[in-house]
Amino acid sequence: MKPNENLNLFLQPKAEIAVLPIENKSILTSDKSELSYMASLILQGVDDGYADPMDTLLMAKKGMYVFKGIVEGLEGKVAVPEKGYTKHHCTIREQMTGVKYHFEECNDPVWTELYEQFKAIEFQLKERQEWLKTFKKPTEVEAEIDEDTGEEISPARKINPPVKMGGMSIIISIKNEKDGDS
Repeated sequence: MKPNENLNLFLQPKAEIAVLPIENKSILTSDKSELSYMASLILQGVDDGYADPMDTLLMAKKGMYVFKGIVEGLEGKVAVPEKGYTKHHCTIREQMTGVKYHFEECNDPVWTELYEQFKAIEFQLKERQEWLKTFKKPTEVEAEIDEDTGEEISPARKINPPVKMGGMSIIISIKNEKDGDS
């Protein structure tokens, strides 16, 4: 048994409520370097074997869920009092985000024609990509012939499967108690 096995994530006895391990400093009044320090203390607890890595990850994921809910719930309820406003080591400003332009109402026939061509090609490209995804190994295919004209669209050839790229991630789904553990 490790000497600190009965300590929780924040290096406090498991029976006590967890508090951030940083000299009674609150998240609200901390600056960026102090927040980084808090994170490093928690990670150091994991590295030193005092905190379970999975529990730490789950705590962080659940914390993100809580804070995201708070941020979303406060949208439209917070007004920035003045330009260049700062509070608690934060600069707060309003700016337009997620800007999107809609060109359909511009009444530009050149744009309309180009957009129609783009959508047709985009559809053909997606169909072709779905077809190419069916290849799991290099495969010889016959020449493709245009059914209307009888002309060869592409010669017989070997089709290689598309290169599948991605990273591995740990996906965490937070469940309601009634959903049960999984």
